[in-house]
Amino acid sequence: MSKKNSKSMLDAVETLIGVSASFNGDLQTEKVVRIDGKFAGNIKAAGVMIGEEGKVTGNIDTVVFMIAGYIKGNITAAESVEVLPTARVEGDITTDLLTIVEGASFEGKSSKIQSSEIKKDSEE
Repeated sequence: MSKKNSKSMLDAVETLIGVSASFNGDLQTEKVVRIDGKFAGNIKAAGVMIGEEGKVTGNIDTVVFMIAGYIKGNITAAESVEVLPTARVEGDITTDLLTIVEGASFEGKSSKIQSSEIKKDSEE
């Protein structure tokens, strides 16, 4: 994800879980979600960002995903996943474009998303 795309994603954030907040349950939105606190549950959104202090336990289904914090769960992103240097990912990643920056931790498997998976998701 380029810096330009990262900036536009930041500008599009609609839902924010702050550093001192914790959330249990599933979240679904057609906008971008940023998590800087603790989140337990599944997320389906247009974009998901996990900040350096963010900790997520659950699965992510999105178009673009960027992480600087921690996640334990599987990630499906139709377009891209960016794993930043401070990130720790425990789970499988399925996406079209995967970027893992030096210093990041990734424990799981990665696979390229199939076009049939994208069509199936958009039909739901």
